[in-house]
Amino acid sequence: MRLRYILKESFGGLRRNITMVISVVIVTAVSLTFVGAALLMQKQILALQDILVKNSQISVYMCSPHSTATSCAGGAATEAQIDDVREALKGDILGPYIASVEERSQEEALEVYRAQFGGESFAQDFTAEDMPVSFHITLVDADRSSAVVDFFQGRDGIDDVSDLLAVYAPFIKILNQSTVFAISLAVVMLVAAVLLVATTIRMSVANRRKEIAIMRLVGASNIFIRLPFLLEGAVAALIGGALATGVLSLAIKYLVEGWLEPALGADLIRMSMSDLLWVGPILLGLGAILAIGSSVVSLNRYLKV
Repeated sequence: MRLRYILKESFGGLRRNITMVISVVIVTAVSLTFVGAALLMQKQILALQDILVKNSQISVYMCSPHSTATSCAGGAATEAQIDDVREALKGDILGPYIASVEERSQEEALEVYRAQFGGESFAQDFTAEDMPVSFHITLVDADRSSAVVDFFQGRDGIDDVSDLLAVYAPFIKILNQSTVFAISLAVVMLVAAVLLVATTIRMSVANRRKEIAIMRLVGASNIFIRLPFLLEGAVAALIGGALATGVLSLAIKYLVEGWLEPALGADLIRMSMSDLLWVGPILLGLGAILAIGSSVVSLNRYLKV
């Protein structure tokens, strides 16, 4: 009987204040969407940094017959120049910084090239002699990459030195900035949602002030009086959390899986629909906690013992 009364009063309150409830749902959904986006972006940042650290961070490309760099004025790299790079990577200066080195011969470079551009007619025009010898270096400490790049950059026989971490640094920076923006906006929106929930509860209590007074006269406990109002706020917030999860699922499906993943490669993008299995409950729980918390604060003005 009591449960039926509590549920009846809760949903009755939602109907009576439908305009405010819709506002709460929308603001909560928007704010929690930004919270979820921030969580997913932070996961992507950590995953991307881990991928870059574990994979070859620096690539040293020797001169090929087609190189146009100033350091390649003498044509393709000689065997002596290639040996100099091998020795430098094992030497006392760079050796402590290097975890492993993969040397890619001209024949192996041709295989990689044809695997990437095999569908193009021009790919068959190149032979192994057209490809550069290259060294792909994994560092012990990724922060030392600039020192290794500076050591090889511009040396005779070396066409280019590519720092994978530096290449993706702008992308990581954008993700970090987007995360900060999303969190900042989410905080503002969550504050607005809390204020809206509090206002909705105050309006609902004001509309039922006489009923509350009668219930207190007949001995109803504070928790029995509070529960319908608490459920009102929680239901509105849970609907907002569910909508936020739905928006994020659409973003992952069409923006991440439909655009970013094909453009950047599945190896670099580590967001998927399965992430909603942990993000969704966080958003629902956060929404419910904020709604119930703001409801309790608002109700304390009216239900003092």
